[in-house]
Amino acid sequence: MIIARGTFTPGPPHVLRGSFTIREDGGALLFETSADFYFDGSPAPGFGLHIGIPTSAGDLALRTNMERTRFLDLPGNVVEVRGQHAGAIPPAINFHAYDTLVLWCFAVPFILGHGKLERL
Repeated sequence: MIIARGTFTPGPPHVLRGSFTIREDGGALLFETSADFYFDGSPAPGFGLHIGIPTSAGDLALRTNMERTRFLDLPGNVVEVRGQHAGAIPPAINFHAYDTLVLWCFAVPFILGHGKLERL
């Protein structure tokens, strides 16, 4: 059952488009990007969760949240990333405490994009 979804907003100067869903399956939370997902690349991109729309990569709360909630890394080395990518959100992460999904560069702290979680 889908419990949340959202649409990506790119972090300038990046190109990011598509959407995502989060579904609950047997108590596990599964994340998946849409078939039309596209990201122009970063050295070490990955997903994490945050509270509110991220505005500054220097924000200590954002940086802490990204490290604590990191759950799916995408291909790095600044290659284009397309299509569906899926992964589990670990049970240790309190998913319900967050309202925003963030695509983050873990090599050089940088906001690559985000998507507000629309709870269903």
